[in-house]
Formats: sequence, structure tokens, C-alpha cells
Amino acid sequence: MPILNILLVLAAYVANEYFVQGFCQPVPWVWWVLGPSVGAFLAWPWLKDVRGLNYLLVFLLGVYFVVCMYCTAFIGPHLIIGLVLGFLLFPLLLWLPVVFAVEVVVRVLASRLPGARWVFGAGLLPLLLAQAWAWGQYRQVEAAVATLPPSQRHQAGSLLRVVPRTYMAERLAGQLFKYHALSNMIEDGWRPPLHDPLVNVCLWANAATGYTAPLTIGDINPQAAFYHALFPQEPIKVDCACSHSRDAETYHTWKPGLTNDQGVSLVKVERNRRETDAFLRSQADSAAASKTATSRP
Repeated sequence: MPILNILLVLAAYVANEYFVQGFCQPVPWVWWVLGPSVGAFLAWPWLKDVRGLNYLLVFLLGVYFVVCMYCTAFIGPHLIIGLVLGFLLFPLLLWLPVVFAVEVVVRVLASRLPGARWVFGAGLLPLLLAQAWAWGQYRQVEAAVATLPPSQRHQAGSLLRVVPRTYMAERLAGQLFKYHALSNMIEDGWRPPLHDPLVNVCLWANAATGYTAPLTIGDINPQAAFYHALFPQEPIKVDCACSHSRDAETYHTWKPGLTNDQGVSLVKVERNRRETDAFLRSQADSAAASKTATSRP
């Protein structure tokens, strides 16, 4: 069984990377979660009795259980495809998160380590707490957008004035072209290349679909221009595609339309806003300093 698990993980990676890609490239923090948790799951049969490592492995199994639950939710209805086409064997890989999650629970329940279930429960918390933090930022973005009249809630110029510059705002503004947070296929077939589970769960919880999610303003090029105006220090494109198949090739040749009038005007709006804010702050500081000086005897 341990060797079979390793072979199944390798098969799933190869299938996703080179054949039918369901999961896009994980954002950096996801790699830091996947590495230790998947490693703990695969190494459990050989290291579970090693003193000093056993409790760490149980904790990481808790982390990995949350990963499996997310993957199962993300695959969702496609699990039926795995059953219908199961005779081909390849589609059955869709069921690996379910199988591995069950295997994790069986391991923890069968463990003779004192307090193993409590340690496993503690391993569930880090990702759940991270999701709660992301949800707070998501609601903050929603609240900012809600201050605008309904007719302006998908207009870049209006959004630039109210949207906070936060982690979640950057992810939401990068939809359609950078972060694969929506179930969309761009006109020529390619998908946004980066996958951030925190964003997806927030969208699911809010039942946001299509182009109705916060900070989407329409077509891909205006969206990229809006993103650049909101986060000018962040790259618009990344050095990877969502797939090595033909439908991803045009991502490498896509050039964001930031040289058009709309892109230039958005950048100017953002620059003017920052300069205005800096000027108002300096005026307020000068007034405060002057008031302090005149109040002295």
C-alpha cells in the first residue's frame, strides 16, 4: 500500500500536468503546504514509530486531510466522470483525494499514540484559520464595493477609489487572466495559470459565479489594466501556463492591453489618487504642527 500510494501520487501529478489539467499551478504558499503534508502522508508507514517525528506526522496528516477535502470539493461533480469512465482507469484518479482522506482518518483512528486524535485535530486548524483570515479580507472588499452606487460597482475608475490594497483584493482583481478563481474559459481557450484555494472558497461561500464576483469589470484586457492600476508593483503575467496542452499556448503570446487609452487612464487615475492622498496628509500634518506651535505660551 505505501508504494502504491507513491505511484498513485506520481500518476496524478503527471496526468494533471501533461494530459488533462484540472488544477492550475499552485501559488507559492500552497507549495509550502503540499510539500510537508504530502510527504508526511507518504512517509507515514516508515516513520510513524520514530520518536520525535510521530506527533509531527500526525499533525501534518491533519493538514493533509484539509487539503484532500478542498480537492474533493474542487473536483465536485466531475467525480461522476471517474465512476462512469472508470473502466478506462485513468479517470479514477479523480477519486484519489477521497481515498486518501479516508486513509488518513483510518490511520489516526488506528494510531496507538496517546493524544493522536487531539494532535490530528490541531493539524486541521492552520488552514481553517488562514481561510477565516481570507474571508475577513473578502468581506472587507465587499464592504468597500458596497459603498459605491450599483451602477459603478464594476467600473474600474470607481473601484480604484475605494478598494483596499490587500492580499484578497490582489487575488480578486487578478481574476480572468492571472488567478483561476472562476469557472471561465477565455475566448481563445486558455485559463488563468495560478490557483489559490483561499480565493475559491470565499467565492464558493458567497455563491459568486461568472463575472459577478467582486472586482471583475468585464473583458480580460480592461481587467488586466485595472489590476495594474490597483497593484502596479505586481507582474501581470507569470512564467507558466495552466497547461502544456495546445489550449494554453496562446497565454504565452497574449499581451495585456495596457498601452490603450483605458489602461493609461487607469494608471493616471491611481497615480493622481496617491499624489492627492500624500498632499492631503502633508497639509494635515502642517496644520497640526502649526496648531501645536500657536498653542504654546
